[in-house]
Amino acid sequence: MEFLVSIPIRQEDAQNVIDAFISKRPYNAPVPADTVLDNAGNVITNPITKQNYVEDCVAYFILDVVKSYLVRKATAEARVNADENATTVVSELETWIRQQ
Repeated sequence: MEFLVSIPIRQEDAQNVIDAFISKRPYNAPVPADTVLDNAGNVITNPITKQNYVEDCVAYFILDVVKSYLVRKATAEARVNADENATTVVSELETWIRQQ
């Protein structure tokens, strides 16, 4: 399954959203400069925009949420598995002790 996340932002709020992410710098991402040098040494408008920066911040947030979920899920599954294994070992030990 594949899907696209789209978050509508009103035009009048767009700059505030960009500025808010830049002020927070989530995930310590470097804020793109407004201008950069091209291969010839000319100053040009940075092709990586602040809008791209916000998209990256949202993507990192999604990745962080997914990672946290997967860790919690794996931890719960490991706990169930460990509990089942421990119960089996204790049951076998109990049977052995009673036979002595």
